[in-house]
Amino acid sequence: MRDFCLDNLDVSLDQGILDTHKGSFGHLLIASGDTGYGGAGIIASESAIMSGCGLVTLITKKEHIQSSLSRNPEVIAIGVDGRQDAETFLKDQKNLLIGPGLRESVWSQQLCELFLTSAERNEDINIVIDAGGLYYMKEFGCPSNAIITPHPGEAAMLLNCSVEELQKNRLEAAKELYKRYNCLIILKGYQTIVFDGEAYQCTDGGPVLSTAGTGDVLAGLIGSFLAQGLSKIDAARFSVAIHGAAGDKFSKNKGGRGLTATKLIKIINEEML
Repeated sequence: MRDFCLDNLDVSLDQGILDTHKGSFGHLLIASGDTGYGGAGIIASESAIMSGCGLVTLITKKEHIQSSLSRNPEVIAIGVDGRQDAETFLKDQKNLLIGPGLRESVWSQQLCELFLTSAERNEDINIVIDAGGLYYMKEFGCPSNAIITPHPGEAAMLLNCSVEELQKNRLEAAKELYKRYNCLIILKGYQTIVFDGEAYQCTDGGPVLSTAGTGDVLAGLIGSFLAQGLSKIDAARFSVAIHGAAGDKFSKNKGGRGLTATKLIKIINEEML
């Protein structure tokens, strides 16, 4: 297993072309934020727009639209009642993020079915599956062009084992996830593992990131960098490393407690990119 951190990654987002427009830096479509979980979509979309994605569209529950526009007027926020409303927004979209703030409900189920089946039919689509979206993979399948981002509890659910068993050998768990779901795996936790046939372990990051919303930040970063043209493996490793390094930066300056997801986005925007 190869260790990596932000300092030893050779990843470049080409900013050298002067004749550009927002479309030059990609479009990410996010489905997120069931009732009671509107913040997840707001955090993920803010993470994406603040890390350089040219255009971000958030599909969410209608009651979250005003909060999204108040926080990030740059994000296109659209309220939908279900699959039928959302279908029109997937036309010609190549970069999708599904899952933050989704739960067991008809609304979440319909959006997951739409996004997962759309990506399964079109291998040119990049899709990041996070959080609540992972629970619907058993029902609707996992596209081989996906990146999935389980924490240990979600990974244990996907592997039908206990968290304790999984944590005893995280590398073997990542390999088994890859074998079963045939996609790029980001197994979150201490020294996050990225596996896509070859194993990478991130040495950035620590317990300070164990707070609500930081996973939504990571999901937004991955989707953003895919939209900006990075390969899946580069987007995965770059996102994980930046995410971890930003957490380390906060720990060094402020100590081991008090990091919030929105503070993390600000550190990434101002100091990591």
